Amino acid sequence: MDDDGHEPLAQAMQLLRAEYLADSPERVRELSEALGRLRTKDLAALADLQRYFHRLAGSGGSYGFPLVTDRGRAAEQAVARLAAEQRPLVREDFAALEQHVLGVTEAFRDAQRGFAGNPPS
Repeated sequence: MDDDGHEPLAQAMQLLRAEYLADSPERVRELSEALGRLRTKDLAALADLQRYFHRLAGSGGSYGFPLVTDRGRAAEQAVARLAAEQRPLVREDFAALEQHVLGVTEAFRDAQRGFAGNPPS
């Protein structure tokens, strides 16, 4: 342990970060499932997508993964715009939402590679 006692805190944070990344497939599954429900005209799925993206926008940076936050925030804002328009979604809307889900998926992959290769201390 170092003199100022930060090592246990750093180790605890590393464990939390590892758990966050271990849960990332479930987060992506939630997004994909909500998008699938939205395609079947389940309107509650749009609110679910917005909530899931909002959660990622808040949590990514807290765990040291700012790209997850950035992608989650951009996606949340896109969903909010669609919800505010109060119109039927078209193919382009679904394509854009799918790209946001893929963007979050890529952000998690990048975070996992960075965490495995060079975890911050």
